[in-house]
Amino acid sequence: MYHAFPPIAAHNPKVLILGTFPSQISRAKGEYYGNPQNKFWKILFEVFGIEFMNPDYTQKKQLLFNHNLALWDVIASCDIKGALDSNIRNPVYNKALPEFIQSHGILAIAFNGKNAHTIFHRWIKTPETADIREFILPSTSPANARLSYAGKLAAWAAALRSDLTEKSI
Repeated sequence: MYHAFPPIAAHNPKVLILGTFPSQISRAKGEYYGNPQNKFWKILFEVFGIEFMNPDYTQKKQLLFNHNLALWDVIASCDIKGALDSNIRNPVYNKALPEFIQSHGILAIAFNGKNAHTIFHRWIKTPETADIREFILPSTSPANARLSYAGKLAAWAAALRSDLTEKSI
């Protein structure tokens, strides 16, 4: 059984980015989106107009802090082989999310892929989180080859630069 990472959150986050569960490479590195083939960090840097020059993990987290973002996963622990969500077995859902959302005043959730959204709605969402604005974004995983990098970047930029997030960030 593997356990997810704790959340990374700015002092006053307004947008929570939710993934499914850290990959094997991410768990080995102890970093969210640690697989260099995953375009999560590159996309975030580009969304905010910062050149992606192989930043270290501290710089990546600072990007989240600078833009009032939080990052966490919908699965707290599970059995998994490899990195694919389809290989997740015996999931324990992150039931701490509703309290985190409320206590931090989160205004929007950006889901990194449809699976994170589906799990959140099926197993985690509560009436207290019903009014949160949601963005279902294309997964930044290398397994999501249906959409080009440019398409992923455009979708993420539109969500993270929306009126709600811009006024809040």
